[in-house]
Order: sequence, then structure tokens, then C-alpha cells
Amino acid sequence: MTSGRVPVRWPTVVLVALALLWIYPVIWTLTNAAKTTADLYGSPLGVPVPPALGNVAEAWNRANLGQALLNSAYVASLTVAGTLLLAIPAAFALTRLRPPGRGGLFLLVLAPLIVPTEVLIVPLFSIYRTLGLINSLPGLALVNVVFSVSFATIILAGYFRRIPQDLIDAGRLDGAGRLALITSIAVPLARPGIIAVGALVAVFSWNDFAGALVLLQRPSAFTAPLALTTFSTFYATDEGLRFAGLAITFVPPLVAFLLLQRSFVQGLPAGTVR
Repeated sequence: MTSGRVPVRWPTVVLVALALLWIYPVIWTLTNAAKTTADLYGSPLGVPVPPALGNVAEAWNRANLGQALLNSAYVASLTVAGTLLLAIPAAFALTRLRPPGRGGLFLLVLAPLIVPTEVLIVPLFSIYRTLGLINSLPGLALVNVVFSVSFATIILAGYFRRIPQDLIDAGRLDGAGRLALITSIAVPLARPGIIAVGALVAVFSWNDFAGALVLLQRPSAFTAPLALTTFSTFYATDEGLRFAGLAITFVPPLVAFLLLQRSFVQGLPAGTVR
């Protein structure tokens, strides 16, 4: 006789546990967004009774979150476009054109990842002040591109390695130049990887606080993370409104990830395995 015990599927158990671990901060943020500061300090893990339903509207108006979200979307769009414009041909060249000293070039691409961002803040501010780029959203996007292009190049290089060499050779026999090889063969085949990298770069840009704090001083130019500092003063912080602001600002990247999750899941692992 066989026992009636159902075998435990440990991978499923682990995945469910990780899902609960990752979704808990989202639920906690949404719950605290409906609390007053006094309720939050009194019961940080409890359910708001009664809920402070006016928090979202007040946070939206006080921090000018509508403008801040548009600024963040603008900076993220410029960052993704600039990063992919540089990373795609760089990754293709490193993996398919096989230039002399390719190993040294790849190390050169890796080098910016070693430098801590904090080390560059003071010289970056001095350069931007000299160039008149303080409070410039394209200027902030340029900084994000510089910090993102190495990571994007490495991930895309792993993906381009998976493209069969026969396809590249066939394109060359048909008379395709380097640009045509990228646009007609590499980019269509690497589409899931490009979407995954673009999504990661967009989230990095959306969440950037240090760069925005240093380069943006005019409230009308604030991005979403910087606008959340409006709820803090030297003496106190309105935690209820801050959580409401957090709930508003993480909605756009969350929706974008849900829409692109299939390409993200397919693309990123392919780019990290040689």
C-alpha cells in the first residue's frame, strides 16, 4: 500500500517564502500610507482604524508629486535611451567584432563598477556648476547613463554571445555592414535581453537619490525620491504622508515591471550565462 502523504516540493516552498518576504514591504507601505503619524508610531504593524484616506491627496499636493513623477519619467526615459544607445554597439563589438585587446577593453568596461559613487559626488558637483548644469534634468540623466552603461554592456555582451555566428556570417555575405548587423540581426534576437536591461536601468534611474540630491536644487526640478524629502523638516517628519508618497512613487515602476515581466525573466538570465 502506498501512503497518502503528499510529497513536499521544496522549490515551491522556497519560492513562496521568498515571494512573501518581498511582497511584505509593499503591503506594509500601503498599510502605513493610510495612517497618521501618531497611529504609525503607536502601532507600526497594525491595521489603520480608521484609515487616514486623505493622506494620498495631501501628499500629492504638498510634495507636488505630479511634477516630480513627470520629471522622474523624463530622466528615466533619457537614461534608458542613452544607455542602450551606447551599450548595444559596445556589447556587440566586444563579442562579435573581436577587436585587438578585447580582454583589456572588457576590463575597461568593468572598471567604472569598482568606483564608489560617493567618491565622485564632490567633483561631479564642481563640474556641473562650472558647466551650468545644476537643476538640469538631462544633466542628471547623463550622470545616470555614465553609471549604467558598464552594467548594461556586460549583461548585453552575455546575451550577444548566444547569437549563432552563422547568422552573423550570413549577414556579412549579404553585404550587411556593422550597423546593419546590429539593427537587423543582433537587436531583434536580443530583444528580451534589451528589455530586461532597459527595465533595470529605468528602475535605477527612478530610484536615484544621491545624484538628484546633489544636482537638483530647484523644487520644480525635483524627481520623485527627492520630492519625498518635502515631508521632513529639521524638527520632525510626517511619517504618514511620507508613506503615502512612497506608495505613490513605487506604483509606476511596479506597473512597468508587471507589464514587462515575461521579457525580464527571459532576458536577464540569458545575459548572465555564457
